[in-house]
Amino acid sequence: MTRFDHPLLDFIEGQYACMESRATVVYFSEPLADFLQATHEAGLTPVVMARPDTRWTFAARYYLDAVGAHRLVRFDDAFVNIETAASGDTITEACTGDATRWERETPAAPDVLQAVVAVSAHHSAAVDVQLGGLADTIASRLARCQVNAWGAHEPAPLTWEHSRYTEYLRSQMPVARTFLTGGGGIFQGIHSARRTRAGVMETVTAMMPVASLGTPFEEVVPEAVQTLTEVAEQVSMPMSGSVCVMPGWRHGAFPTGPMPLPVPAAVLIGPRAVRAMGADLETLAEEHAISTAGRKRLPSIIAGFHGQGAAPWQQAYALAEAFGSDALARAVGMEGDR
Repeated sequence: MTRFDHPLLDFIEGQYACMESRATVVYFSEPLADFLQATHEAGLTPVVMARPDTRWTFAARYYLDAVGAHRLVRFDDAFVNIETAASGDTITEACTGDATRWERETPAAPDVLQAVVAVSAHHSAAVDVQLGGLADTIASRLARCQVNAWGAHEPAPLTWEHSRYTEYLRSQMPVARTFLTGGGGIFQGIHSARRTRAGVMETVTAMMPVASLGTPFEEVVPEAVQTLTEVAEQVSMPMSGSVCVMPGWRHGAFPTGPMPLPVPAAVLIGPRAVRAMGADLETLAEEHAISTAGRKRLPSIIAGFHGQGAAPWQQAYALAEAFGSDALARAVGMEGDR
């Protein structure tokens, strides 16, 4: 058995280092971050167990997923994996069992439509470059609020100010990640900055309520398109972006249970990818709801998926096929290292 100890560790089962939270909300706290780091260094897989009525913040879910941790629920008769619904009498059975249908009760029904946003941009290595504006654009346009605090963990204790924030990121390079919040928790995001050969790549992954539950999808799409358009107009070199919509929870924490499926509302394809693929914009515009934004000679492409004539997922797939899905993946993936 691997020798490993940590204040949050409850027990070890095989390769799994298990901690049990008895809190009503699991946050990405400093102790949890330290537990995840320590288990990684020990070569173990972290497992966080919680009660059936526990809620999980956006940041907690993000980081647990990022490190390959398992989130389990301890019921009276079994351990149940929140992601796969696999269950068993042991941790190992719940972590390795085949995915199945969730049959347990979910404590809270969705009460709002949420947007899940992922946007990246590349910046030159100039000394006067300041980071954080990408998050400001997303929050102000889509969440109708301002980013006002940040931190390495939850809660975010530091006041949002670009110059000091950029200094911190530079001190943490080659990779730095922080938690951002705004509007009293309306906007919640993870901001990452990564050094590349030619500068810095920043990525914002965020969640926020965007409309009342039951709002027609086609009424949400224009806001998603406009948000990505503003990103293209305000950021010097946007790389890629997406806005998806799903039923969610106004307080911003997910209940224990399966997550609703996000539906694509809009995507951004940055100018370097457009150039690398040699896209014929006029031909694409004849069959897809696309527009251009940003630089005139080398614009970004913004596509909205209104679900008219075909489901949004089908429209997104058709656009990827028009570009060539492999070529699109290569073009978007290689941009930041140029």
